Amino acid sequence: MQYQIEDHRIVASDGQQFVGEISFPAVQGYSDRVVAERVFVHPDFRGQGVVVSLVKRFIDYATDQGWTVKLMCPYVTQQFKQHPEYQHLLLPEDRF
Repeated sequence: MQYQIEDHRIVASDGQQFVGEISFPAVQGYSDRVVAERVFVHPDFRGQGVVVSLVKRFIDYATDQGWTVKLMCPYVTQQFKQHPEYQHLLLPEDRF
């Protein structure tokens, strides 16, 4: 799997075709905040761990950038609930 970071999203491909993406637009008025808006995996690649990999790459990238994350996507929210180690990216009042 290949991953490319571009314009507030991480795109996964198998080298030839689109596999999935996670999008995280900036929060207007804040240079250090993004919204975990949506994660999508093409139906042909579901059930192969791609979505978990995309979320993990997003977590690592957001950490490296020093961003605070607002949650919008239900799947990403679920991952934050299941992984207490991700909580550092949320505002204190948004933590689980």
